[in-house]
Amino acid sequence: MSTTDTDGDRPTVTQFTDPMCTWCWGSEPVVRRLRVAFGEQIRIRYVLGGLVEDFGAFHDAANDITDPSDVAPHWVEASRQHGMPVDTEIFETNPAQSTYPASKAFAAARRQETELAHRYLRRLREAYTTEVRNVNDREVQVELAESVGLDVDEFTTALDDGTAQAAFEDDLSRTRDAGVRAFPTYHIRGPGGERRAAGFRSFEELTTALRAVDPSLEQSSPPPMRRFVAEYGPVATREVAAVYELDDGKARQVLASLVDDGTVRRESRGNGFFWRSNDGGGD
Repeated sequence: MSTTDTDGDRPTVTQFTDPMCTWCWGSEPVVRRLRVAFGEQIRIRYVLGGLVEDFGAFHDAANDITDPSDVAPHWVEASRQHGMPVDTEIFETNPAQSTYPASKAFAAARRQETELAHRYLRRLREAYTTEVRNVNDREVQVELAESVGLDVDEFTTALDDGTAQAAFEDDLSRTRDAGVRAFPTYHIRGPGGERRAAGFRSFEELTTALRAVDPSLEQSSPPPMRRFVAEYGPVATREVAAVYELDDGKARQVLASLVDDGTVRRESRGNGFFWRSNDGGGD
């Protein structure tokens, strides 16, 4: 694992997560705003929680989910709340029977450079929730690894030699030991102590927790929107709205102006839109 995960005394935001959890997908605008607002002042880490080992033995009474097809209405309702696009066609064509293989793929990616691994996790989420691609399939995992710049040979070796499996099992143990039952759950640690926030949380809530553990943090203004899209794209409308403190309608309006001047293009996926730079930025 990259030394950037262990060096320094920066505050750390750890998200207990799962690549296929819709509320973790919905947290992407919040996490991206944290990255933009605090930059290198903080570290962001992910611990895999193992949402569903086997749908054949799974039952979520709270959401009335016993089969992958039952997840579709839950995704739609969650999307209305968190604002990130979803495409439920995956549950008709090639639903995942477990979230464990995709989790192991991220564990394999995490053996390499941290930022590339984080980009890989983002692509796993995006591909499954908006591109109707089952990210448990090896060929999809490898394609996404190559697309973000991971060393594919090193990635596949970690999947095949037990390294990723062992790392995933370590994460599951850490999740159990922490008593985490909701995804995402955040553990925030800094010079001033520790804080914990379970479930979907706003930027303001996480910022309050960060300032409690490190009052010296300074919040930066976001870059020009075209630069943000180039660096992070493709980005969903809600992500732009979150970073620039706009409502979704205003964010779409400003993004449409960037489409008109040729710097950005729009992609329709599921029940929403993504925006990508025409200047070579993004994955």
